[in-house]
Amino acid sequence: MSLTFQLEPVSACWDEVLALAEQHWAGTKSYRRHEPFLPSKARYQSCNESGFFRLVTAREGPRLVGYFGVYVSPSMHSQLLMATEDTFYLHPDYRAGRTALRFLKHIEWLCQHWGVHEVLFSCEQDNTSGIKGLLSLLGYEPVIQQYRKLLTPTPEEATHVRTIAANSN
Repeated sequence: MSLTFQLEPVSACWDEVLALAEQHWAGTKSYRRHEPFLPSKARYQSCNESGFFRLVTAREGPRLVGYFGVYVSPSMHSQLLMATEDTFYLHPDYRAGRTALRFLKHIEWLCQHWGVHEVLFSCEQDNTSGIKGLLSLLGYEPVIQQYRKLLTPTPEEATHVRTIAANSN
């Protein structure tokens, strides 16, 4: 299996990415399991067009089999360029062997090309996909632990959020 890793505009492959993202969301056991799946094409596209969000895809021929979304911006504290992972997904049929490793190495190469100083990944506590081991193998180290608290919205706030999401697609 020969895969091609490349930077692609969100506008060119949104429907393909969305189909994989739905598979990813359905299979996750992450802390977001109670949130709705409502990605906004308009927001992703706007952030992509501004250069803030970048989308790297993995294709076998014309078929999209994986993607990596990353936010690239200068740190507010040091002004050094950092890349913060939004999502990394590789279809389960393509996780064997060294595919994920090759994909991550390509992402690192791109980040170096962009002048990125630091790459940040997030992994759910209950993630059993092997990504933690792969990141350790590549020299990544855990440096931040995030905490969260769900703030239950009022019915009016929930309706407002759904309205915004519907209008942004």
